Amino acid sequence: MNRSALMTPEMVRELAARYHSPLYVFFESIVRARCAELRAALSYPNSVIRYACKALTLRAIPQIVREEGFWIDASSLNEAKRALLAGFAPATVQFTGESSSEAVFTELMELGVDINCSSLDQMRLIGRLFPRARVSFRLNPGEGHGANNKVNTGGPASKHGIYIDQLDDVRRVIRQYDLQLTGIHAHIGSGTDLEHWLRIKDITLAVAKGFDELSFINLGGGLPVVYNPVTDAPMPLAEWGERLSESMAMYCHELGRDIRLEIEPGRFVVAECGFLISEIQNIKRTPGYQFAILNTGFNHNPRPAMYGSYHPIDIVSGDGRDVIGSEEYVIGGYLCESGDIFTRSETGELLPRRFPTLRVGDLAVMGLVGAYSHSMKSDYNSMNLPASVLIDSQGTAQVIERRGTLEDIIRRENEVY
Repeated sequence: MNRSALMTPEMVRELAARYHSPLYVFFESIVRARCAELRAALSYPNSVIRYACKALTLRAIPQIVREEGFWIDASSLNEAKRALLAGFAPATVQFTGESSSEAVFTELMELGVDINCSSLDQMRLIGRLFPRARVSFRLNPGEGHGANNKVNTGGPASKHGIYIDQLDDVRRVIRQYDLQLTGIHAHIGSGTDLEHWLRIKDITLAVAKGFDELSFINLGGGLPVVYNPVTDAPMPLAEWGERLSESMAMYCHELGRDIRLEIEPGRFVVAECGFLISEIQNIKRTPGYQFAILNTGFNHNPRPAMYGSYHPIDIVSGDGRDVIGSEEYVIGGYLCESGDIFTRSETGELLPRRFPTLRVGDLAVMGLVGAYSHSMKSDYNSMNLPASVLIDSQGTAQVIERRGTLEDIIRRENEVY
């Protein structure tokens, strides 16, 4: 996504001056555009697109997605509750998570939220609590894929789902508790390419043929997003949608009845809508590197530190001058952590990038922080959390989350000494 097409240098300076930095900026128009692209790609008529809201849970974003006709995939009880607060009907919210307890599952069922089981123990727990309940299960298809092993959610090394060699156990639990199996779900990783999507689609449909009572098949999310235009490839959405739609139509024709197709993208919907504005506050040198230190860190975007993820960074002069020159910099954060570096390789090495000559007071605009940046933020080092601003469809900036304070950080602490 071209930052300059969305935010001019004047706009960046105005936002930073009005709302201070660091600052999250989200664009409503991009969320709606990604939703429209997904809807257009799927021609199969009985399709539901769930938004995997863990990608970005700020209430304004699920509200936009709800207006676009999407349903919700939640990975925790509180995510399910946040979806309900955003206006989603309980019947459109589904829980798929690794945690399970009697209290959590009871509350989910009382809320009317469907539970998609990720283990046999989860199925047994529901069976004990609610015999004859409606359930679905997450399948580990025996292989996975993703941008790297930390986002791979299938195969023997993945904790997610019920492994494909345990389908007879699934049937036994269903019979034991007289459960009503409504669907099968498979998701193999974030950044999955078309070839792997189609392989998992075929495996999932083959498994589904062994369960006659299904009403839906969920093929998961993981659609790739182009973070680095040099190395990343987009999903050919038209071909992806056509192949999925054709397979579902053929499957239902053979079955003799209609089955709902579900997908659950998260990152694809929101990654490009988000930007993080920060200020360059220090420039320093060592014999090997030149560092530019921002007033943000992995507490506001942990993806580079966690995964070695690439995020584009544009520079806007703080004083209105033209940015000129060309020098290499390592871009670092303000946390007291050696790993607080934004320009690194997937294996963790420092990876300088070429920028115009930087000055203290210049602004850095980090792109593609809409997914898994804000949602994984923290107040590490007791740093206040940034405000979040939504640029609505009319181009008006609205504060959708205020800036944090020390009182927010310590509000749950008790004085005992």
